[in-house]
Amino acid sequence: MLVWLSLAAATTAQSAASDDSLEVALLTCSPGQEVYEYYGHTALLVRSARSGQTYVFNYGVFSYSQPGFVWRFVRGKTDYMVACAPLEYFKREYEARGSSVRADYLNLSQAEAQRLFRALVENCQPENRTYRYNFFYDNCATRVRDMIARALDGQIEYNNEVKRQSLRDIVHRQSAPYKWSYFGQDLLLGAEADRPAPRPAQQFAPDILQEDLLQASVSDSAGGRRPLVVRSEMLVPLREVPLEQGFPLSPLACALGLLALTVCITLWDRKRHRLAWGYDALLLTAQGLAGCIVAFLFFCSDHPAVDSNWLVLLLNPLPLVFLGWTLRAERQRRTALYHWVAAVWTAAFMVAAALIPQEISGTVMVLALCLLLRSVANVWLPRAWRSD
Repeated sequence: MLVWLSLAAATTAQSAASDDSLEVALLTCSPGQEVYEYYGHTALLVRSARSGQTYVFNYGVFSYSQPGFVWRFVRGKTDYMVACAPLEYFKREYEARGSSVRADYLNLSQAEAQRLFRALVENCQPENRTYRYNFFYDNCATRVRDMIARALDGQIEYNNEVKRQSLRDIVHRQSAPYKWSYFGQDLLLGAEADRPAPRPAQQFAPDILQEDLLQASVSDSAGGRRPLVVRSEMLVPLREVPLEQGFPLSPLACALGLLALTVCITLWDRKRHRLAWGYDALLLTAQGLAGCIVAFLFFCSDHPAVDSNWLVLLLNPLPLVFLGWTLRAERQRRTALYHWVAAVWTAAFMVAAALIPQEISGTVMVLALCLLLRSVANVWLPRAWRSD
C-alpha cells in the first residue's frame, strides 16, 4: 500500500515541481521501542505555501515481503526505498507509537528548494527509489543530509564543536534502556566502532544530524553566510509510553549467576570425582552457536564494523567442531586436548583484552571466566583425583 501511495504522491509532486512557494523542513522523529526505532528517524518535508500540499520524503522504508529479506539482512545486503507520502499520513505513524516529530525549516532560496524537490521526486521513481542500506554510512539520515547539501548554492559549514565519541558510544546511548539489545550489539560490533568518529559518521544518528544542522550555516562563493535553519515547529508532541519490560535480569546479572553456578558445579565435581560433562556440553554448545553468528558476520557480512570484531577469537564455531571428542574424553575421565588449548587461549584472551583496540564488555569477560574455569577444571581435576 505504501508503494502505491508513494507513486501517487510522487506523481502529484511532479506537477508541483515548478511551484515558487516551496518550504522545506528537516523532520526529526524521536526514538521508539522496537530495535529499528531506537535511533529515531529523519525525513524531509516539502510544503507548498500556495496550494497547501505537503510531501514527506522518507528514505527509511523497507519490506519484510522482499524475497529473501531475512537472509539478505543478515548478510548486510538489505535494500531500502525512498517513499513519498502526505504529511498527515506520516504523522499518524509516529503519533501511534508516541514519538515526537519536529520540523526545522531550512533557509533555502526558491531555486534551491525547487532543485531539491525535483531531485527528491526523481529519487521516488520506480527505477531510482531502491538503495543499498548501510546502518552507519548510508541510512535515512545521511541520505537526507546529502540531498540537502547537493541542492545548495554554497557549502554547509558546521559551527558547533564535534563531540569526541565513537560509533559504539552512540549505539550505547540510544540502546541504553534495552539491556539485552545493548549487549547483543556489543557482541557484534568490532574495533571499527570504537575509533573516534568524525562528524559525518556521527550523523547517522538523526538527533546528532539535527543538532549539527540547527547550528550550521551556508557559505556561498561571494562570501555570504546565512543560517541553514530559520525556524522550528513541533508537529507531533512527545507522548509518554510505558517502557516495555523484557527479561527482568540484565545480561551481566545472568552472567554472574552462570559464574556462581559454574563454581558450584566445579566444586561438586571435585567432591564426587566426576566431571559434569552435560554442563560442559551446554557451555560449549552455547559458545559455538554464538561463535557461528559472530564468525558468519565477521567473514560473510557486509554490515559495517562487524568484520573487525576481535571477539571472534573467543566466540567461533570451533567448540562445536571438537564437542564430540571433548565429551568422550570427559566421560572416560581423560583430559581432552581441547581443554588444554582452550584454557591457555581463553586466559590469553582475557589478559590481552586490555590491549585489544575494541571495547570488551564486562559481561563477556565474566562469560570467558566461566569457560576458563571449566577448562582448568577438566585439566586439573583428573590429576587431583589420582593423587587423592
